[in-house]
Amino acid sequence: MERLVKKYEQRYKRANECLARWNTSQAKLLGLFSNAAAVIQRFPLLLSRDCFEELEGRDDLVGKQAESLEKILSIMRETLLDLEDVCKDFEKLWRDAANLLKNEKPKPTRQQLQQRFGSRPSLEDCVSGLKELYAMHRDEYALKADIISSLTYDTKANDIAAMQTVLADQPNLPPDEGTFFFIKTQQEKNEKKKKQKL
Repeated sequence: MERLVKKYEQRYKRANECLARWNTSQAKLLGLFSNAAAVIQRFPLLLSRDCFEELEGRDDLVGKQAESLEKILSIMRETLLDLEDVCKDFEKLWRDAANLLKNEKPKPTRQQLQQRFGSRPSLEDCVSGLKELYAMHRDEYALKADIISSLTYDTKANDIAAMQTVLADQPNLPPDEGTFFFIKTQQEKNEKKKKQKL
């Protein structure tokens, strides 16, 4: 059974890479959303006759802002695809982990599934942890996709602020989720290195 735990350790390393990719795309999405919000909030002012009635080329300026917004929205949709890819990778890691157990012969007993090996998690913990990582990111992706699809030229400032808060907060993703296993594994490696030096 310890052999399987080592295989799961490799999958958690890949999950850590997925987390890094998610965080990079999340930061990019937040930056793009801020840019889109700034453009959207300019439209009422640019279209106001009181402020710009005599401004030459006002229509051109509005057109350029609209073009800029379309580009930003397009890049946001591409970034959402990156996040979706991360979700798919999490799902694959979880399904592969479940199949490892399913294909194991002889089948592990309930006691073996719950048995821990030193500071390492049990087989059951390994599989359920990957499933939880997938489920959380899947739900968070769905939320982000809904928010981005709701962003339009005439979205109100209050709504934009609320959307931005939810995007940044990631309520479905505890910030330390998925890192505990990696920290434990790294601590074990560091301890082994110290022993080897002695």
